[in-house]
Amino acid sequence: MNDQLDAAMVASILARVAERRPRIHCLTNTVAQNVTANMLLAFGAVPSMASHPDEVAAVAAGAGAILINLGTINLEGERAVPKLLEVARAQAKPLVLDPVFVELSPLRLRLAEEALRLPGIVVRGNITEMQALAPLLAAAPGATRVTTGAIDRIEAPGGSLEIGHGHALMAKVTGLGCASSALVAACCAVEDNPLLAAGAALTAYGIAGEIAAERSNGPGSFAMHLVDALANLDAATLQARIG
Repeated sequence: MNDQLDAAMVASILARVAERRPRIHCLTNTVAQNVTANMLLAFGAVPSMASHPDEVAAVAAGAGAILINLGTINLEGERAVPKLLEVARAQAKPLVLDPVFVELSPLRLRLAEEALRLPGIVVRGNITEMQALAPLLAAAPGATRVTTGAIDRIEAPGGSLEIGHGHALMAKVTGLGCASSALVAACCAVEDNPLLAAGAALTAYGIAGEIAAERSNGPGSFAMHLVDALANLDAATLQARIG
């Protein structure tokens, strides 16, 4: 498989998110918490963001999927990461890793290496982050690699996809990339094939970005319109935009 998803597949996965309302447990950076929570809610999912090492496993145990974002990792987060990995491993729960600035920090690289031992993990990063992880990813053949940019590329054991939707304003608002990882996790919570799940999430998010850009005057109003566009995305709009 090496193509974009069709509108019917994207609509089906989004409908399952809206119907099941999976809770996505996010150990994420402080810059992105609010926007991530709002995007998940607009998408039809439910966010939880407990980070204390003494409770994070209990809270994550009932979630539909887990997100680990390394953007503002601290001592609590460093202790919490192994506990979240163990929950995901013990329960075969989908887990998405967002290796923010992994190329800048040995600590982040070490935590990413621990995460990449998890079977079936999904990694979503920009091209610089994914290049920094290339040696570790080469040793994790079961991982799904999601490289986002002007064209999003998804590589999984079952094939690959390229997603061409989105808008340049999505790079002008803090936290929108981090939020995309949470949306991938939401789709992974309802779709067993991570290639399809990531493709649906990024297609929907990119189309919402295109709609928001048409209605906004700059980054500030774009962020507001993006939440609305994501919340109001329907099968007819997907069909019209994807073709």
